[in-house]
Amino acid sequence: MTRSTATSAPIPEARYQAWLAHVFDRPPTPSGWYFDVDDPNFPGSAGEIVALTARTLTRCGDDLISFTDVQVAHGLSYLFNNACSDTVFAFIDDDVPATDRLAAISAIRWLYRDCLAVRCAPVLGHCDEAGANPLNGFCYMLWDTTPLAWWEGRPEKDRWYEALADVLEYALTIANPACIESALHGLGHLHPVAPDRVGRAIARFLAAADHLPERLRNYARQAATGCIL
Repeated sequence: MTRSTATSAPIPEARYQAWLAHVFDRPPTPSGWYFDVDDPNFPGSAGEIVALTARTLTRCGDDLISFTDVQVAHGLSYLFNNACSDTVFAFIDDDVPATDRLAAISAIRWLYRDCLAVRCAPVLGHCDEAGANPLNGFCYMLWDTTPLAWWEGRPEKDRWYEALADVLEYALTIANPACIESALHGLGHLHPVAPDRVGRAIARFLAAADHLPERLRNYARQAATGCIL
């Protein structure tokens, strides 16, 4: 489905609630509700989609609390994984003001702090530690499944990589090891395009992490060279 790229006026709360219902208020299915409908995309301009996503990320600690871990995992996959919907392409639509898109990317830090840190089990995905819940899979694989990790050929690509690196470095400060692992995973994917920025971020993290489990410390060393799973 091709979206209009016009930006929208401030979004009424009723429109935001309709968006939340569309994305999250779905009965769980084995593969995700978006594969069970003909067109999963929410009708709206790219500018509106960016604004709706940013509001969701900013308010996720409160606004997603009524949904189950499975519903939230599927909804977040809908937002970020282009195999599930076209939603994430609004973030790379150059007709949407860069300031709006950068604000939405910056809001991913609140997704880490207010949702994933609270709801993910404190276990690691790259070594299949026991006890994971449905949100752990999304958290661990986020930067494998979203096109937001790749800005090559886009205008001002370094600006976008820097914004992502800022979010990921923030996520390294979160106590939940699942979030730290996710951030390292993302930095590992950024290494080929921003090796110095990634190297500095991980060096600072390792220098400050006195009691880091050895599995996570090793993963950080791997991410610093771009060799991550």
